[in-house]
Amino acid sequence: MSWYDTFAEFYEGSVERVYARYRASIAAAACLSPGGAVLDLPVGTGPNLPHLAAYVGAAGVIVGVDLSEGMLRRATLRVLRAPRPRAVLLAADARTISPALLAELGVAALDAVVVSLGLTVFPAWESVFAATFDLLRPGGRYVIFDVHQDRWVPQSTIVSLVAGADMRRRVWEPLEASADGFALQWLPGSRYVHGGRPFLASGVRRGG
Repeated sequence: MSWYDTFAEFYEGSVERVYARYRASIAAAACLSPGGAVLDLPVGTGPNLPHLAAYVGAAGVIVGVDLSEGMLRRATLRVLRAPRPRAVLLAADARTISPALLAELGVAALDAVVVSLGLTVFPAWESVFAATFDLLRPGGRYVIFDVHQDRWVPQSTIVSLVAGADMRRRVWEPLEASADGFALQWLPGSRYVHGGRPFLASGVRRGG
């Protein structure tokens, strides 16, 4: 994660300028209510935090997970500047987040999992999806925001090198196979900026 520790120093002033326009829609797709609990993965510098906080309110909890200490330091500063709900930031592999760990944090079950620009980066992305999907309560919602390279353009290579992402992955497919009410929305955005097509996918864990 040493590259992402460095990346954190200029992420907000560079890459996040491209993605900031989507953050409100990402949070809205989680369909959270006051007092809700949500996993934000990878939390990065925390750009989703204020948007998620607006839904869960003071009684809610946001669990932010990232492997980069540099990203977490930036996210911590954001939490300290504008404390709203309880935000717990963890340096961890998402596959190690268990119901027992959530219980230690005072979270009985997650109402939503939000994965932003992560499944195209995580080496074992399918395992990450399976592990985090299982943390949802029945009826809880899983949200994926990412970029898919359906056609190569020069920016595809640049984005892949900078972010370490494989944008050819069809990361919404495991969610489509596992969830009820699956929806996939292609978002406005140029391939010549993102390297591919930004999208928002969501679905609900069965049994709710």
